Amino acid sequence: MIRNIILTTATTLATVMLATVNLQAAPPSVERLSPAAGQRGTTFELTIVGAGLQSTADVMLYGSGISCDRLDAKSDNELVLHLTATAECPTGTHSLRLRSPEGISELLVFSISPFPIVPETESNDAFEDAQSVELNSTLVGTIEAGDVDSFRVTLKRGDRLSVEAEAIRTGGSMLDTVLNVLGPDGSWLAFVDDTAQGRQDPITSLIAPEDGDYIVQLHETNFEGDESSRYSLHIGTFPNPSFVFPPGGQSGTTLTVSFGGDATGAISQEVSLRDLAFGTKRVYANQDGDQSPTGLPFRISPFGNSNEAEPNNAASELSETVAELPIALNGILQVPGDVDCFRIRAEAGQKINVEVFASRLGSSIDSLLEIHRLNGDLVASSDDGLSHDSHTAVTFPATGEYVVRITDKRGNGGEDHFYRIELSPFLPQLTTFLSRPDRRSQERQAIAVPRGNRVLTFLACQRTGFSGDVNMVASGLPEGVQLPSTLVPSDRYWVPMVIEAAADAPIAGGLVDVEASGVSSSGTVIGHFRQVVDLVAASADQLFYAADEDRLAVAVIEEVPYSITLQQPVTSLAPDGTLDLQITATRAEGFDGPLDVSFPFLPPWIDGPEKVTIPKGESSIVYTLRAWDKAKPRTWQICAEAKPGIDSSASSDSEQSAGAQMMRTGSGRGSQRTRVASTPVASNIVDLSIATSPVSGSIGTVIAEQGTPRQLKCSLQVSGALPESLTAVLEGLPNRVTASDVKVDPRSGSVEFELKPESSCPVGEFPDLIVRLSGRMNDQEVSWRVGRGGTLRIEAAGMLFTDDKGQPLSRLERLRREAERKTSPH
Repeated sequence: MIRNIILTTATTLATVMLATVNLQAAPPSVERLSPAAGQRGTTFELTIVGAGLQSTADVMLYGSGISCDRLDAKSDNELVLHLTATAECPTGTHSLRLRSPEGISELLVFSISPFPIVPETESNDAFEDAQSVELNSTLVGTIEAGDVDSFRVTLKRGDRLSVEAEAIRTGGSMLDTVLNVLGPDGSWLAFVDDTAQGRQDPITSLIAPEDGDYIVQLHETNFEGDESSRYSLHIGTFPNPSFVFPPGGQSGTTLTVSFGGDATGAISQEVSLRDLAFGTKRVYANQDGDQSPTGLPFRISPFGNSNEAEPNNAASELSETVAELPIALNGILQVPGDVDCFRIRAEAGQKINVEVFASRLGSSIDSLLEIHRLNGDLVASSDDGLSHDSHTAVTFPATGEYVVRITDKRGNGGEDHFYRIELSPFLPQLTTFLSRPDRRSQERQAIAVPRGNRVLTFLACQRTGFSGDVNMVASGLPEGVQLPSTLVPSDRYWVPMVIEAAADAPIAGGLVDVEASGVSSSGTVIGHFRQVVDLVAASADQLFYAADEDRLAVAVIEEVPYSITLQQPVTSLAPDGTLDLQITATRAEGFDGPLDVSFPFLPPWIDGPEKVTIPKGESSIVYTLRAWDKAKPRTWQICAEAKPGIDSSASSDSEQSAGAQMMRTGSGRGSQRTRVASTPVASNIVDLSIATSPVSGSIGTVIAEQGTPRQLKCSLQVSGALPESLTAVLEGLPNRVTASDVKVDPRSGSVEFELKPESSCPVGEFPDLIVRLSGRMNDQEVSWRVGRGGTLRIEAAGMLFTDDKGQPLSRLERLRREAERKTSPH
């Protein structure tokens, strides 16, 4: 006990020194957020539970109409956000991250509701204990294992009761909820599990059959749950349609749409699309002053609509009206087995992008799309694209009329089986994104760079319809941060990019746009950043819910007491060879701990150790790259990363033994937490050249006998620059067969080894002989392997026969001579 309380003088001094050296601590880590929602037009609180929260400096909010007024850290594990949502703030989910001087947290989502927020109160499991609530309220709570949350509302006969759960959409956990509605007499009026609109979130709308109290119950489908199983539940008389038709319209216009699926019937409404950009937005049903809480997905396109006109099950039923391209075709597969057809006109050679929007808009369709000539010949077809929605590109073979045919491949139909088919000119597209090393976590989904240091980022690009080089440029970076414009070659989708912060850069952060540009046959292609952050995933990478954002979170964080430099190789790496890379560490005074160095990316058929460690107190190390024989000549950019390693010399009871010579950090409020470093720092980027080997060689087959020395010769052919002297090592020998290393002048044309087979060495053929030639070239250690394919055959003692010149005889020749000896007269 005394040992755990009283530090030795040496440890005390080390701790004091480390207090002056600001090792990078872990960024804020968030476990859960509650409540799941706040009300539009109000100031509200969100409580975040996690670790490293006390030093949180600000909140990075992705959505519009929301601001953070104040942060209130209750402890290092609990933080209260005081947020304000304007009256114009869009309802639905919004994303946030926390930023501290030590990094950026995971992304969390919360909802904005148009209704007052009412906390759920326990115990409310039973019918008779149901919590009484006002209509048009949003209930917020948590479902624990075995929990059933019950709420009581009073309705008049003929009132509409609308209920919508946001459970899995809160992004907290795999919360698959079930919704029950019971009448005043206890009868079951509704049971809702999954819906096309909300996926695992149940949504319903019904008409009250009589006056009285109605019970709304919510529980997990298997009666599971935990403290992360948060939800918001909208209950009221608001309109609650399940789809809108048409499901899209032309930007800059005002369109009359029909909201369907509501208990009161269709709701006709004008929707203004004048100020909406292209893409998928949300539209809200309004009726009698009430608005639907989350809205419905709706496509905004630069071209007009053409809606189906029955009968249209076959091409022969279609009218003479022909839709000119580009166009959006809208319809509903109204009954099981329904087929919808449209006639379009296209020009010979015209390339059109044909994309179905259905499942992604909350439709129940799993579409099957076909394009035919009028005579029935199939031109193109598509089942699933990136979702259940069909997607294809068509180059029309001739000028004329064609038929677009759509159906549900399962043969289903109904009023919620709506679709939209956008036929638009095929244009190359470009998107930048942050590559995800692990979809089951949010690792490396934000960039935190220490002042005066560098970090590696995995920005990548996705090309559609072209394959040229892409240039990526970041804008809006925090002050003092540089991310050089980077070229991604046409045959790659990412290259290492190093982002650097000046030594005097302010500790700050921001949401950054990354623009990509390339050149296709049709002109310049411009693309922007898109980040899909997995929030709720299951096994086999099945994704249930994600946040889709258009900006990259970047922050400058406190200094760390180390940086690394990678020496630019001055010699190429040859296939089947090695190359030593020199890595140098720069340490701040007071930090002498070990550093683990690794390469997060190496070219194809190039490998090396998983990591190397710069020992405590030392400043450099060598990392040996190995190229396999399949490595192709090319120049690549590579970069090393370093983070504090384990100090094996420190006492297990000392703070220093936990890896990075743990740090003491504070936020000015008495914090004394100790946490290890997280994000590794990066070296500079260097060019690695893979080039054809300057030397080759051959061994052939060598035959030796147990217990008898034997010479082995490898011929050499030199085709490029080499050191004047090399060390030759024979590799691939079987057990108990040795050969000493030899010095060789590569210009001599050969290298010879003396094989020493022991009398007990194995007998047989060993086809893996190879000669490694190593030396220093341009002051770098490098090696080449030659003679691959050489074979050593070991014969048993007394069984090796030679000819008159001492050369081993083949088995066939030995048998022939033995037969001649037996038949020859004496």
